[in-house]
Amino acid sequence: MNARRALGLALALLAGACDPNDVELLDHPSAGRDAGGNSILTGSVTLPGAPADAQQLFPEDTRADVSSESGVPEIVYPSHETMFPRNIERVLHQWRAPARLDLFEVRFDSDAARLRFYTVDRSLLPDAAAWRALAAAHAGRSLQMTVRGLRRDQPEEIYRSESITLHYSRAEVLGALYYWSTGTSGVMRAHIAAANATKFFTDPAGEDAGSCVACHAVSRDGRRLAAGYDGEHLRVVTIPDRELLIPGDVAPAMEPMMPSDPMMPAEPPPPPKGAELGYGWGTFSPDGSRLLYAHKGELSLLDVDDGQTVLEVALPPGHLATHPDWSPDGRHVAVAYVAGDRAGNKDVTGSSIARLPVNDDGTFGEPEVLVASEDKDDTLFFPVYSPDSRWLAFARGHGKSKDNASAELFLVDAEGEGEPIALDRLNHRVRSENGVLDLGNTMPTWAPSTQPDVFWLAFSSIRDYGDVLVDAARDQLWGAAIDPARIDPGDDPSYPAFWMPFQDIDEGNHRAFWSLAPEQECPSTSELCDDLDSDCDGVVDEDCCTPAPELCGNGVDDDCNGVPDEHCDCGEIELCDNNIDDDCDVTVDEDCLI
Repeated sequence: MNARRALGLALALLAGACDPNDVELLDHPSAGRDAGGNSILTGSVTLPGAPADAQQLFPEDTRADVSSESGVPEIVYPSHETMFPRNIERVLHQWRAPARLDLFEVRFDSDAARLRFYTVDRSLLPDAAAWRALAAAHAGRSLQMTVRGLRRDQPEEIYRSESITLHYSRAEVLGALYYWSTGTSGVMRAHIAAANATKFFTDPAGEDAGSCVACHAVSRDGRRLAAGYDGEHLRVVTIPDRELLIPGDVAPAMEPMMPSDPMMPAEPPPPPKGAELGYGWGTFSPDGSRLLYAHKGELSLLDVDDGQTVLEVALPPGHLATHPDWSPDGRHVAVAYVAGDRAGNKDVTGSSIARLPVNDDGTFGEPEVLVASEDKDDTLFFPVYSPDSRWLAFARGHGKSKDNASAELFLVDAEGEGEPIALDRLNHRVRSENGVLDLGNTMPTWAPSTQPDVFWLAFSSIRDYGDVLVDAARDQLWGAAIDPARIDPGDDPSYPAFWMPFQDIDEGNHRAFWSLAPEQECPSTSELCDDLDSDCDGVVDEDCCTPAPELCGNGVDDDCNGVPDEHCDCGEIELCDNNIDDDCDVTVDEDCLI
């Protein structure tokens, strides 16, 4: 059995047979031994075109390598310190090297693995089995990647790149991405592990397959999609069946009114037939039943189930709002908020980031500015809530929001506390360079998160993709890890960005929405009260307990510790300041002196 086949088989077995945290404990035929006798993932692959004796040309000891001259290989993708979702699978590792070098060794080293690939190319795409094994062995961990090169007719001198660190997520990243593509003028859909995306809307097999679809939004549970159809006309369809929900019998919008207006009718008027709604940008409520959408700076709330326009959201005089995003906990909607009396759907200028409280009666409160624009040329736009509703990511640039090359992504506390946090590694690291500007980082979207771990942002950018896409000034989709444990004004919580491998390199791709995918199995069947959507229904912490003093005799777990009526050995005396109903009269600490 040749080396490539043997390693491929062994890695495939290892990827499917082991817990990623137990790799060093395996005694598997594909495992080698380190100096201490510990089992590690080892192997070598000689790729087509490379000589059969390639491995013998590269001694394991690298101390004699040339590593300080300008002619050594330079890794150009991924960037140093990139974190990858362990289920992304198709990562094209790329490097530059002088033309005289015609054989390369790509090394992946850690305390869990020692893998070698030999190639005559200046890129390496590990096959699926190799990638899965590599990612499984390093789930929640990191490794070092190094490229060595030589001339086959003068193999005595070996040139070695600087090593880079690559990280891999502990858990797989759930969900599907829905994004707009210039190639189809429609909404594409792909899982992060997919080799290619497919067109979702309009239906490529439908009668209106050629109709243009523009700005879109997807519900958090991944079961509904809203989009601007054939111009700025609202369509809402189900996922995956594309059943048309809107338009249809849509009621006309009521007159703008402030929340809790006593004149608000109990039921909207009956809808006219065939009505269509103008649409720019939208966001679904966490349960997907309502759609809040912006059209030319005005906000309207639509009941998706019955097609009734519930209300137009009144904003303070002289102000407009667009780019809405409903928080996962359902309590607020973030918007790009701008002074003015006219606005288009394509762009906005001089806007701030604000939020609208969602009242118990379904109306919206007064806008509260979280991050203010500094002047008419300072534009803040596309705010989006993190999966735990604690942070907002947004874009900021000079001038109009559309096609803004100066745009960069920031985080801000969702309560507006503290200054915005710059995401320098995400925004400015390209290849091995830091501080690269004018990359047009915009339109962020968070991946769904059902368990505590790093979070993920996808966004549009015109940056170079290694040496595959250079100076194209064409939007492509990128992703980056955000570590919530490192979100602090003094620390950058972001990792460098990675290219989404399912997209077409020749198309402009932007405005992604990353939502749950109904066909995927949820890691949990119950909702944990942890500020995340544990059971994958789009709603955070539904039916969760709000802690209160434990009342005795009511059979209710008042203090949310999982035990109703604990410590309820009833006596005649109420003990003070212990938050317990000692005398079982369903009153805590009554008649106590303060």
